[in-house]
Amino acid sequence: MKGYVPNLIPLEEGMSLVKRIFHTFAKAFAEQMIRPGEKLPSVRLCAHMFQISPSTIVAAFELLKEEGMIESQRGSGFYMSENFIPRAQSKLLRQNSLPMKENMELSIDDSWLLANVYQADNSDYHSVGCGWLPADWYPQQEINKALRDTSKSTQIANYGYGTPYGNENLRIYLAHTLAERSINVRHDNILLTAGASRALDLISSAFLNIGDTVLVDEPGYCNFLSSMLGKHIKLIGVKWTPQGPDTEHMQKILEKENIKFYFTNPWLHNPTGASISLNGAHRLLTLAEKYQLTVVEDDVSGDLLNPGKVTLSALAGLERVIHIGSFSKSISPGLRAGYIVAAPNTLNRLMQYKMMTGLTSSSIIEQVVLNVLQQTSYKKHLKTVRSRLAQAHRDIRKFFEEINWEVFCEPDEGYYVYGRPKEGTTDSRSLAEQARSAGLLFAPGYLFHPDHKNSPWIRFNVAFCQEKKEYLYPFLKKIGKTS
Repeated sequence: MKGYVPNLIPLEEGMSLVKRIFHTFAKAFAEQMIRPGEKLPSVRLCAHMFQISPSTIVAAFELLKEEGMIESQRGSGFYMSENFIPRAQSKLLRQNSLPMKENMELSIDDSWLLANVYQADNSDYHSVGCGWLPADWYPQQEINKALRDTSKSTQIANYGYGTPYGNENLRIYLAHTLAERSINVRHDNILLTAGASRALDLISSAFLNIGDTVLVDEPGYCNFLSSMLGKHIKLIGVKWTPQGPDTEHMQKILEKENIKFYFTNPWLHNPTGASISLNGAHRLLTLAEKYQLTVVEDDVSGDLLNPGKVTLSALAGLERVIHIGSFSKSISPGLRAGYIVAAPNTLNRLMQYKMMTGLTSSSIIEQVVLNVLQQTSYKKHLKTVRSRLAQAHRDIRKFFEEINWEVFCEPDEGYYVYGRPKEGTTDSRSLAEQARSAGLLFAPGYLFHPDHKNSPWIRFNVAFCQEKKEYLYPFLKKIGKTS
C-alpha cells in the first residue's frame, strides 16, 4: 500500500502531536497496513492530510527512525525498515502507549511551543519568549482608522484577488521608504507576501530542491529551521556572534561545500538580538561574491531599527542579496503583510511560485497596511515603541546583573535579549520545563539550532519581560538560589 496515509489515532489526554503521529504509524505497521520496505507518504502529504505542521511530522518520523521502525533515503523519503517485524511492534505499541496518561509533563520541543505560544487566549501560561509585542504596544488608533478608511473607500468585494505582485500603491510607498535606507529600487522590484515567513518559504521552495545544502544562522529562527528540515533541505549553521556571522567559520564551510544560499537575519537577530557590524557585513559580502553565494537578508524587524543602519542589499545590490521585510513586528502580527525586494528575474520566478501555491496576497490587508503607513502619527508611534523597547532592554539587563545572569549582547533595540546564568551548566530545556510548571512559557536556546543541540541560552522578549515581571522575576530569583 505504497504511500498509504493512516487515520490519526484518538488523542489521549496529555499526548503531544509528535507522539500522536508516532503511534499512528506504529499502529499502521503493527496492523501491516504499511509493510516492510514500503515507502511512507511524504512529509508534505501527511502535513496536509493531518492538518499538522511539517516540522511535527518530521519530528515524529525521526522518533520512528530512532526506534528502528523506519529508514530514510536521501532525496527519496522515508521507508519502513526491511528487517522490522510488525508483530513485535504490536507489543511495543501497547507498551509505549500505556504511560501516556501517567506522564502529563511532556518535553518542551518546537512542536509543543508552536502549539501553545500562538494560543492568545490560553491563560495557563505567561509567555516571556514570544515573537510579538503586547497588544497595547501596537498602533491601535492608527489601525482602527485604517480599517475604517479601507471600508469606506470602496466595497470590500471590489478588492478581489488583487494583482500577482501585490498592491501597487503600497509597493510605490515602499520603494520611497526603502530609499531612506539606501535601498534604491523601483516598485517593480518589490513582491508583496503574507508576512516574512511566507517570503522565506517562497524563496526556499522556488530555488531549492530536496537534498540541497544551505547556510543558516546558528542559532537562528526556529520556525524557519523546522520548515527547511521538513522540506529535506540540509542545513549548515554559521556561528553567530554579537557582531554578526562568524565569517572565518563561514569561509571554512564554503571552501568545502558547494552552497548557493545563505539565509540570515542580520538585523535585530532572532534569537540573540544582535545586529551585524559594518565590518562584518563587508566580510560577508566579500565571501558571497567570491563563492557566488546568494544572501537572503531577513530584515523582518527593520522598522524597529534606529535610523542610519545600512542593509546588506544597500551595500551589495540585488544581484547578490534578496531582501525581506515585514510589518508584523511594527504594525500588527494579525496583518500578515511582508515583501521581497529582488532583481527582476528572481522576482518574476518568485511571483510565479507565489501564484501557483497560494494565488495573490490579501489586497484588503495590503490596503489597510498602506493606510496605516500613510498616517503622520505612525512615525511618531514607531519612535515611541523604539524608546519603550530600549527602556525594557535596560530594565531586564539590570535585573540579570542582580541575579548573576549574562546577556549575549546589549542591543537596546528590537524584541529579544538572549540570556543565561553566569555560573553552573544550566540546561535551557530543563529550565524551560521548570518555568512551565510555574506558569511561564520560555523559548529555550536549543530550539534555535538546526540539530537541537543543548544550549544554556534562553530567548526573552523584553516587552513581555516588563509586562510579566511580577511572575518572571520571582521565578528567576528562586532558580538562582537553588542552582
